[in-house]
Amino acid sequence: MINWQVKPLEQLTAREFYDLAYERTRTFVVAQQRIYQEIDAIDLTAQHILGYQDGHLVAYARVFTEQGHATFGRVLTVPEVRGQGVGRLLMQQITTELAQDFAGQPVVIEAQVDKKHFYEKFNYAVEGQPFLFNHTPHIKMVRQA
Repeated sequence: MINWQVKPLEQLTAREFYDLAYERTRTFVVAQQRIYQEIDAIDLTAQHILGYQDGHLVAYARVFTEQGHATFGRVLTVPEVRGQGVGRLLMQQITTELAQDFAGQPVVIEAQVDKKHFYEKFNYAVEGQPFLFNHTPHIKMVRQA
């Protein structure tokens, strides 16, 4: 069973912040071999969604607004739980958070191209052409309010 928490940065414990920073760096910088500033200013205003199982962070995302729409990013599940449905559970948590805090707003995301089919399962549609973001192909995807 996964214990879900949603918190702004100032309510995270030092351990929770360490956990999310560690896993985000492991996933997006080390595993994907991308050199970029992983911790950024969005962390200051985002709602952080953390999923813990047996005391270990196994899923994470952040939800926020920008340019008049809701969005989310840094979506990850740790390698040890991939293929077990944790990503779907995380998307349910993201969807719940969007409905609670950003009801009525369209949701626009910049998804890694290889994750496009995953997001399509949650009613996100491709808009536009692929583009490079932090040296990785991404695609804009939208879910209407």
